[in-house]
Amino acid sequence: MFLKINYILLLLSIFCGSVSAKNANSPTNISVDVDYYVDEKHEVDISSIELTKFHNHTDDVLNFGNNKATIWCRFKLEDFRQNQVLHLKTALIENAELYIPVGKIDFDTKEAGYKKSFSSLEYQIPNIYFNIPDNFNPNRYFYLKIDATYLQFWTYVGTSSNYLEYIYRTSIADGIYYGIIIIMMLYNLIIYLTARDKNYLYYVLYVLATGLMVAHFQGHDAHLWGELKFIADRGPIWPAIGGFFSVLFAYNFLKIKSSFPIFNKVFYFLFALWGGSIISVLLGFNLVSSLMNQTSGLLCIITFTYTSIQLMSKGMKSAKLFLLAWGFYMTASVYFVLCGANIFEYTLLTDYAWQIGSTLEMLTLSFAVGQKINDLKKDKENLLLDQNKILEFKVNERTEELKSSNEELNTMIEQVYEQHSIIKKKNSDLNASISYAKRIQNSMLPTADDINKHVKDHFVIYNPKDVVSGDIYWFTHFKGMNFIAAIDCTGHGVPGAFVSMMAVNIIREVITLKYLSDPADILEAMNKEVETILNQESSKSREGMDMSICMWADGGVKLHYAGAKNPLYIARDNGIIDVIPGNKRAIGGEFGIRKKGDPFITHEVEITDDIKSFYIMSDGIQDQFGGPNDKKFTRKRLQNVIKMSAHHRLTNQKTILEKELKNWQGEQHQIDDQLLIGFLP
Repeated sequence: MFLKINYILLLLSIFCGSVSAKNANSPTNISVDVDYYVDEKHEVDISSIELTKFHNHTDDVLNFGNNKATIWCRFKLEDFRQNQVLHLKTALIENAELYIPVGKIDFDTKEAGYKKSFSSLEYQIPNIYFNIPDNFNPNRYFYLKIDATYLQFWTYVGTSSNYLEYIYRTSIADGIYYGIIIIMMLYNLIIYLTARDKNYLYYVLYVLATGLMVAHFQGHDAHLWGELKFIADRGPIWPAIGGFFSVLFAYNFLKIKSSFPIFNKVFYFLFALWGGSIISVLLGFNLVSSLMNQTSGLLCIITFTYTSIQLMSKGMKSAKLFLLAWGFYMTASVYFVLCGANIFEYTLLTDYAWQIGSTLEMLTLSFAVGQKINDLKKDKENLLLDQNKILEFKVNERTEELKSSNEELNTMIEQVYEQHSIIKKKNSDLNASISYAKRIQNSMLPTADDINKHVKDHFVIYNPKDVVSGDIYWFTHFKGMNFIAAIDCTGHGVPGAFVSMMAVNIIREVITLKYLSDPADILEAMNKEVETILNQESSKSREGMDMSICMWADGGVKLHYAGAKNPLYIARDNGIIDVIPGNKRAIGGEFGIRKKGDPFITHEVEITDDIKSFYIMSDGIQDQFGGPNDKKFTRKRLQNVIKMSAHHRLTNQKTILEKELKNWQGEQHQIDDQLLIGFLP
């Protein structure tokens, strides 16, 4: 229905335009009486023009084609009627100056052209009109100085009343045309917003560009941006934009990328040509842009025609409608050119060749786009029906398979359930065993009361990663001496717990049975025992431990420390943290090259009044990831927290340290067992 309405409107416009321009009240075409001179060097002015040799012209149209020269025209007018109006029938003149002979030697000057301010023109309507004053000298020549990159025009003389009927007829036809443009744009834009098919969007852009191009050819674009000099001075931009969007639409509508990939590069070349024309005109090279527009337009005609024919041969229905639409446009273009060459009579139909051709093209393309969408919907429906049939067959086939395998599946489910029960029972037994191991491990830890009997103050932060821990701490009072150790065994969880149990038994044996009291001797003895018990010389196992051990005598004034990799921190009341590093060797796992480590060293520290507390630890806290950048806590940060809280009692320090560690860890999982002991002998 929409398509039929548009065709009716089109026929009305053709009917309005088919009336002959030559009737009794029409202006007179004086083009055959106009002489011309081509000023290639732009060096002639009105003062010297009368000395220039002009050429006679005998056609109804002055056609100079692509042009970079200044064109001078001369003619004489009779003074038998008043209020005469000179009409240059074209909208593509950039600058026009009319020199009106007054008296014997003087001239009055008037200016027009699309590069002039639209509001400054005598007639703010398409084309160029000059009022001729009644006091001109009919015995002298009028002179026209014209600049235009493409020049083809007719010269008419009449009165203002002669032009009223002409302007009225053209206004009706123009209104119908632009109405069709707007309706087509809105209609297809609504469909695009509903269907989200890009072909509709590209078509809307193409229709808009075509409308602006025709508006420029007819001079109507001056009503839009006649006062915007940058746009008004660049007339060839609209054919360039129209050409660019025509290629974009054709490329997507004909599916060149998939249906005719061999022409991909040809279309890319056309994109580049039109893009180059747009850039040229934006830079002010109007003539270059105009020449590129004509070249690109010719290549588009050849490319679109050839591509459509090839795709038609492959069975693409939409290519037929595309070729038909493009044929309307080409026919109108050829007809316009032949009228300009006086092969056909120039009528109002010629005036509207562009509008008629582009309207027929747009209507046909609109139908083609709609038809293409309908075809796609039908294809999708047929595909859906085929898929449903295939799916139904597969469902029936699969149902039979499921029926036949149902008993087997039930049997497997029963077996899985039975295995699940067994695994669940074993898991429960394993968890119970681990929980029992935890109770055993905890029973080997010294109690807070045992430690408090022999120190002024202390705290222990002990956070196993799993149920049982590879870190363990130990304290004993033996023969007037106090021993405290922080032991970090290889691994964590159950493997680490086994090693920790061994470590506690070894350190107890070394101190209480072998009567060793020097921390370095204790570490050496433990190293030897671990290697012997685990047979590391032959098994090559690397199990062992890092540890710190401190010893002080009851009432003594010195603390003795030795470390296997792990340090001793000393907090003093001046805010300084002293760090005594341990030896760079572990206990156990020494064989081959690693067995050449230096002997363990015992360090003596005087227990003076400025000492706030001592700290021994594993590496679990300093290696914990967290914070805003997911980095390690580090020894330096731990030392800073100890320094910040050293003036508090050790029990309060524990709270501060635990809070700081919790905030740092956040949602991160714990990566290792954590152990930190603070004490003051």
